[in-house]
Amino acid sequence: MEKHSWRGAYNVTMSNERQLLIGQLAREVGVKADTIRFYEKQNLLPKPTRIAAGYRVYDEAALKQLRFIKQAQSLGFLLQEIHRILNLRGEGKMTCRCVLGIAEATLSETETKLQELEAFRDGLKRHVQQWRSKTQNGGKMAAEFCALIESESEAK
Repeated sequence: MEKHSWRGAYNVTMSNERQLLIGQLAREVGVKADTIRFYEKQNLLPKPTRIAAGYRVYDEAALKQLRFIKQAQSLGFLLQEIHRILNLRGEGKMTCRCVLGIAEATLSETETKLQELEAFRDGLKRHVQQWRSKTQNGGKMAAEFCALIESESEAK
């Protein structure tokens, strides 16, 4: 193992593969070190090796897996779904079918949420217009808006 200047943290070399400390790994992927520790606790990342000073040391496989996790999250997968996918890796067609099923369920949930948000937006827009028209006629703003909210909750 080699220790270089602290400015660049440690550049640890074990064999020919690049090794990263937790801060370096976090910067490369754009997460916080706490996120990496959390993923380890959730078994999304394997436990890293440690150098004599006790620092965690990660390899290229950990970097690749962390990037996979972040990309899967950006596509809408939940951590438990990502965990399941990671556990299925290497099982061929079964993995592909499972990932497709998870993606289809996520897409369906996203479409449902989008419809709910659109309905919320439309209702809010309608109520804001009613509120504006009533307050322009001398109504009390807060009281009128609260009345609109109460009337909407009673209608449901």
